[in-house]
Amino acid sequence: MDPNREDSDVIQSTIVNRLLDDDLVIADLTEHNPNVLFELGMRMAFDKPTVLIKAKGTRAIFDVDNMLRVFEYDPALWTSTVESDVPNLAVFVRASWANRNEENTYLRILKRSPASD
Repeated sequence: MDPNREDSDVIQSTIVNRLLDDDLVIADLTEHNPNVLFELGMRMAFDKPTVLIKAKGTRAIFDVDNMLRVFEYDPALWTSTVESDVPNLAVFVRASWANRNEENTYLRILKRSPASD
């Protein structure tokens, strides 16, 4: 999102439209923020590529950590830890982008017909 926008609009509209239109979104799950989880749900519902990150030590989120890959970064955010995390995060983001057309997305797995008895 453009933090330098000078116009006045409904921020929720901007957020929703960017969630639907942007090629790739990074969602930080560290704070278990309900808005972030809602936005993640939107990306998943529309089968859009999303990179999930969280600070090490963040407790798991049911059905997210168990089904999806989440990049963990050092919460200290010191120069030394950021310098270590950024290259690994870049690899993670590139891999997420490369897999954007993967057949086994979260939504496609959930939409499969259940096994018959």
